[in-house]
Amino acid sequence: MKRILKWLGWLVLALLLALAVFVAFNWTFVRNMSTGMGKKYAETAHLLPVQSVKGCGERPIPAATTAPISAEKLAEMQAFSDKHFGLGLIVLVNGEVAYERYAKGITPSSVTQSLSLNKSVTSLMTGVALGDGTLKSIDTPVAPLLPEWTNAARQKISLRHLLSMSSGLHNYSMSQGDWPAMKMMLADDIEQTALTAKAEKAPGTEFKYKNGDAQIAGAVLRRAIANAHKGESYASYLSRTLWCGVGNGPATLWSESETGAPRFYAGLQASLRDWARVGQLVLDKGKVGEKQIVPATYIAEMAAPSPANPRYGLFIWRGTPWAKKRPYSPEAGINAIHSAPYSADDVVFMDGYGGQRVYIVPSAKLIIARLSEPDQKFDDAPLVNLALAGLQALPK
Repeated sequence: MKRILKWLGWLVLALLLALAVFVAFNWTFVRNMSTGMGKKYAETAHLLPVQSVKGCGERPIPAATTAPISAEKLAEMQAFSDKHFGLGLIVLVNGEVAYERYAKGITPSSVTQSLSLNKSVTSLMTGVALGDGTLKSIDTPVAPLLPEWTNAARQKISLRHLLSMSSGLHNYSMSQGDWPAMKMMLADDIEQTALTAKAEKAPGTEFKYKNGDAQIAGAVLRRAIANAHKGESYASYLSRTLWCGVGNGPATLWSESETGAPRFYAGLQASLRDWARVGQLVLDKGKVGEKQIVPATYIAEMAAPSPANPRYGLFIWRGTPWAKKRPYSPEAGINAIHSAPYSADDVVFMDGYGGQRVYIVPSAKLIIARLSEPDQKFDDAPLVNLALAGLQALPK
């Protein structure tokens, strides 16, 4: 018995030492895991470290002077959002606020988690960089900006392949418990972890939605900005171009360190009005007033169907062709519910995990932005179709 107890004691000691070593070498991961457990999407204080995205004074969104959407349909939209744990819902028609409501404790200035809505901002920032010459093309190989990629199999991957989720790289999966996926979510070496993904398919041949493609696209963009603008950070570049350009308030980027890579697949914490303005920018073909923030040609490319998936553009989803269950990737094992086709054939939308959405319907000059707590039962069809059904007249 004494021998067994002694052996167990040594085993416990070895496990404690192993745990101590793991914590020492993965402190940021352990901290983020412990502080994030059980937190709601309305909470952001635990998402550290962050880099500030400065606003330049919020641009007011004018209120509609008439009722462009019937009160009955707006009430149905609100009831649907509430049922799926909505934190805020805003509807713009012709650039004016037709409806805006928030859950208890949330205000128009509240900054909440938005998850993968940030992927669409990464795409828009790619357009900004193309417009000012920071990037020359999205069709040339990105390997010159990624010296870590010494393997020949990755040398043909372009930014377009990354933006359309068709890089052919291995998909590190959270749902399957892949350690690199966990590190990209919670650790402090997210860029280098993303860059370890091996090539599995020829680029451009297979759609597979994954955070890694977005993080690598962001790495390319971040390095191109630093090269072209004397070491400027991505957060600063985002602030002075797109964020201030549309008139958004201050936001934060959850990053691997105060000066390292931000999360480009998620982690841009902003207000609902900020997201509505970003949606309006897409609807207005990259223009705010007389100023072209993102080239109109890039907005058109962003919203166009990509060869590997006609329901996806460049880090933005398309409403057609309709599928009752919209798949992400085989590894994710989940599908977004889309119970009915949209009543308009030009819907594009930004998708954040569990019901964060920015819907853009150019033909109706309609923006619907919504933030929420996560709900896998969220249905993509009702909000857009209710709004379109309730339009009093098609805006001119």
